Amino acid sequence: MSTLDPIVERLQKLQTYRRILLAAQILIVLAALLALLAVQNLTPITLSLFLTVALPSIVLGVLLYLVAILTSFLRRHGVSHVHFAPGETIFRQGDEGDFVYSIIDGQVEVIRGEPDREAKVINRLGPGEYFGEMALIRHAPRTATVRTLTAVNAVVLSQADFLVLYTYLPDLHRSIEKIMQQRPVPPSTEG
Repeated sequence: MSTLDPIVERLQKLQTYRRILLAAQILIVLAALLALLAVQNLTPITLSLFLTVALPSIVLGVLLYLVAILTSFLRRHGVSHVHFAPGETIFRQGDEGDFVYSIIDGQVEVIRGEPDREAKVINRLGPGEYFGEMALIRHAPRTATVRTLTAVNAVVLSQADFLVLYTYLPDLHRSIEKIMQQRPVPPSTEG
């Protein structure tokens, strides 16, 4: 797997999202033009064009737009279930933090690379354990790469929702702080 694969995947998702929005806009503009034509020149033909083409185009355009917006919103908020295949990279060191993952079943390895050194496995995590919180709490890039060793099912919590829970649930806050203190701290990149 290339180091560019996650970037390419994100760009493809963004391009798909933009294409859906563009299709919605084209449908709505087409419908508006047909509506103007029908109003300016009211004939049975223009009225039937409006009813058979413009109205369905408006409805379809609005539905496409709503689906794109809601999908984008839900991808960044809430809790969801995800499945990863064996050997799949969940995120890479240096990526922007966006989710916390809690393992339902399966196992992952945490890998850290350091300048002038070979990347090494620094931890293995299994059911009931979680990862990805450090980047969210510290508002910093991911400090390690996480890759699956087996098939993994996990619960994913968005950054916004995780930070609300972390802020307002003192027991969760203490528990996460304790685990973060036990985890290896990456070397400072400040000069």
